[in-house]
This record gives sequence, structure tokens and C-alpha cells, in this order.
Amino acid sequence: MLPYVFVVIAIGCAVVLFFENVIAPSEYYRVLTGDAADSSVVGAVTPDEGHIPVIPYESQWATLNVEGWEETDIPVYFGDSNAILRRGAGMWFNSRFCGQGGKTVLSAHVTSHFYEIEDTAIGDLVTVDTIYGEYVYKVTDIQVFHYQDSSLIQPDDSEEVLLMYTCYPRKNGYQFKTERVALICKKVSGKEWKTYG
Repeated sequence: MLPYVFVVIAIGCAVVLFFENVIAPSEYYRVLTGDAADSSVVGAVTPDEGHIPVIPYESQWATLNVEGWEETDIPVYFGDSNAILRRGAGMWFNSRFCGQGGKTVLSAHVTSHFYEIEDTAIGDLVTVDTIYGEYVYKVTDIQVFHYQDSSLIQPDDSEEVLLMYTCYPRKNGYQFKTERVALICKKVSGKEWKTYG
């Protein structure tokens, strides 16, 4: 009886992995489920409204460019699920949007969109072009931390900071990594906004 249980569990795991890695990322699946619109940026907001727009979960709200990186215009989505991280960078749900005066936390896979994060130097500029304005940050610190230590990414409203992190080191490719590397960036320019309109 026990071998049958293991076979059923193995088949179930294979089906889940196939769905997450092949079916769910497919544009056809997103069209069938009515989720095709989340691949485009939400409509822009006029500057005189005083509030950032309401941004739906899983929607693209910005593009990211880092000085010196070959990859440009990395799409940034609200949320950081596996499906989102396959398409671009994800913003942690408990962090702030740019311009809200707190910490914005972005992550992406080191094997794709954040591959060049280890090539970044202190003083490099990071530009986040959002649907409600452009924000420029300067890298002021680079830290390596254990993946179970979440203290660095916790919310902090004392100043406006952009924190970008990914698995470390990239030389290990697709192997499981217990460390993360983070860029801590201070805001140089960008409008301050109230919360949601």
C-alpha cells in the first residue's frame, strides 16, 4: 500500500510543477482565465490628483533601470509570487510604493532579471519609472543576508528607501541558495504622494 501512496504523491507533485512552470505562465492560459490584462501597465494618473492610483495585485505599475546593467526596462509588478517573478521584478505586498515615504522592496530571480545585481556598485543610480511619475535612487549600501533573516526587508517608514534583493551568489546557477544580496538605495528625486486615491 505504501508504494502506491508514494506514486500518487509523486504524480501530484509532477502535475503541480507542470502547471506552475508550463501552463500558468502561458499567454493562452491568461487569456482563458481573463488575466491577460495584467501584463500591461495600469493607466496613468494626472499629477494634480495628489494620490497614487489604486494598483491591482499582479498588475505592472513600473519599469526598472539600473545604471550599468545591460537589461533595461525590467517590468515591475505588485506582488512577488512565482508567476510574477517569471515575468519580471515583484514588489513585496507589505512594502510601500515609490513616493509613499517608506521602504519599497523589490525582488527578482538572479537567473533572469536581477542577474546583474552583483555587478552594481555603491553610487550607481536606479530609476523606477512608475505610472504616476519617475523616481531616481542612489545605491548607498550592499548587504548579504541569510534567507531566513527577514529583518532587512521589514517595513520601515523612517525614510524613503528602495531595497532590491535576489539569491546569492549567482555563480551557483539554479542550485538552492541560503543567502541573498540586497541593494539599499536612497531616494534622489521623485514626487511624494499621499496614499491611494
